[in-house]
Amino acid sequence: MTKKFTEKEYQKIVDCFDRFKKDYNMGLLNNSLVYLIQEELFNDFDLINDWPEIVAIMNPITRDEAKEKYVEKEKKYYWRYKKTNRYGHDIYLETYEGLITLSAYKDEVVKYDEKFTEKEVIEAGYNPDMYEKEEVE
Repeated sequence: MTKKFTEKEYQKIVDCFDRFKKDYNMGLLNNSLVYLIQEELFNDFDLINDWPEIVAIMNPITRDEAKEKYVEKEKKYYWRYKKTNRYGHDIYLETYEGLITLSAYKDEVVKYDEKFTEKEVIEAGYNPDMYEKEEVE
C-alpha cells in the first residue's frame, strides 16, 4: 500500500522542487537536485520507501495525477454542538458573511447543510471535541 501524504506534506514537496528548479534551473534527473531534495526533506519523509511518490509529486507533468492518487483528501463534516440552546434547539456551525459561526435552527424550519473540515473548524477558533460531527460523502 502506498503512503498517503497530507495536503501540507504535498505542498512542501511541490514548493521545495519548484524553488530548486527556479533558483538552480534543475530538472528532475539532475543529480544535484536529488541531493538537495534529500537534504531538504530528509527529516520529514521516508525518502527510501516513498521516493517514487515524491518524484511523481515533484514532476509537473504527473503532479495532478499524483495528488489525486497519493494525497489524502480532508473529509468534510456537519458540526452540531453537543449541547442545545436554552430553547432546546440544536446549535450548528454555519457560514455567515464569510465567517464560521454558531447558529440555532428551529427543528421544523431547516436542517443544517454547512460542511467543514476539522482544520477549518480549528482555524475558526472552535474546539472540535465540543461538537458531534457527521461525515459527508
